[in-house]
Amino acid sequence: MTLTRMFGLLVGYVGARFLGAFIGLASQIIIARALPQAEVATVLMAMSAAAFISLFAIGGHAMLATTELPRLATLARARQIAAFHGATLWDALVALVFAAFVVGLMNVSNVFSGSLMLALGFGLASTPASGLLRYNSIIANSDRRFALSYVPDFLVRSGLFLVSVLVFWWFFKTIDGVTVMILFVATATAVALGQAILLGSNGLIPAHLSKQLPRLTRVVRRRAWALTLVSAFALASADIVTLIAGYLLPPDQVAIVGIAVRLAAIAGFVLQATQMFVLPDFSAAITRKAQGDVNAILWKVSMLTLAVIGAGLIVTWFAGGWVLGFFGSAYVSGAGLLILFLVGQSVRALGGLNQSLLSLKGFQMRSVTSCVLALLALVCAAVLYTPQYGALGLGYAVVLAEFVWAAGLAVQAQRLVGQRADLFWLMTKSMDKGAQGS
Repeated sequence: MTLTRMFGLLVGYVGARFLGAFIGLASQIIIARALPQAEVATVLMAMSAAAFISLFAIGGHAMLATTELPRLATLARARQIAAFHGATLWDALVALVFAAFVVGLMNVSNVFSGSLMLALGFGLASTPASGLLRYNSIIANSDRRFALSYVPDFLVRSGLFLVSVLVFWWFFKTIDGVTVMILFVATATAVALGQAILLGSNGLIPAHLSKQLPRLTRVVRRRAWALTLVSAFALASADIVTLIAGYLLPPDQVAIVGIAVRLAAIAGFVLQATQMFVLPDFSAAITRKAQGDVNAILWKVSMLTLAVIGAGLIVTWFAGGWVLGFFGSAYVSGAGLLILFLVGQSVRALGGLNQSLLSLKGFQMRSVTSCVLALLALVCAAVLYTPQYGALGLGYAVVLAEFVWAAGLAVQAQRLVGQRADLFWLMTKSMDKGAQGS
């Protein structure tokens, strides 16, 4: 993929993502202004629970698919691709049943507050749609059907959700948190089914259950479950932060955290876009052992990442409080927290593609160590900092956890693969070549 082509895809993705983000922000502004902060917190926790539980059910398989599906396609292994999908579908169904059992047990045991349990219940109801959207988006991206990989989730789902909220409010002149969560589940389900229809037999379908190959299934299951923890931190850290806030902070602070972390996630999605579009080419180059192509891809994505980071930090510094003011005056106090969340996103982006590199080389099990350490750092720092700093303590915890995760992946990539896929490694290699040339 040429730099021009990559830039064109990024512009299209960013345009759709920002339009989707604008629609999502409009929905959140309406919800924040229409509901008490306690109900806003419940709605945001439900959205986070949907993302987190769906990652538990299918996230590891989806992360593995980002590199394995392009590799199998390069090798023309259609039967193995179908078996990969079959293993994914079976494991997702088992995980969903287990998650339902755990949530039910928590409800009976009164472990969490009523609002958090309500959020978990609606999150569980939305999990099948969220999981299907997540995995089918990976399939579309691997097939280089890039628009189908992000438009349904980022644009169509948020658009339908906004329209449904507005229509309900227009007809009934009022809306509550439970109604908002019902609309969230309904629109996610409709969009997931629509995307599945467009993908047809290439997408995840029940027929894949009969296509499993025992040996491949065992390998996929072992590697995918190892990546489940990795995907939880890599793809749902914002949702984990929201759920942690729901346990440690009062509802009004949870609402502020939920809004700020979602604003930061917009920048995070743009940063990840520069990496998502190169994954098929990166995987193919690694498979061919074309080191020159690998380095060229890494340089291109690193330069685009730096440009996005700089722009995001400048905009947040000067306009973060102003943007938060649209949600209501009570949310303006989250400006400092928003900056911390964005710093965390920047640290993550600068870590580059080390996780994908480890995955391609078959070291998913080893990379779990970095993820576990980062999650422990996040939880421990949150418990330690929030009593003293309140919501800002979660921001400090996020930055610390991102540093732990990026550093851990870099060390593991160097030790296990003999190379890395981050900007700092590329700069070091360039300086070494320059010194040798002189």
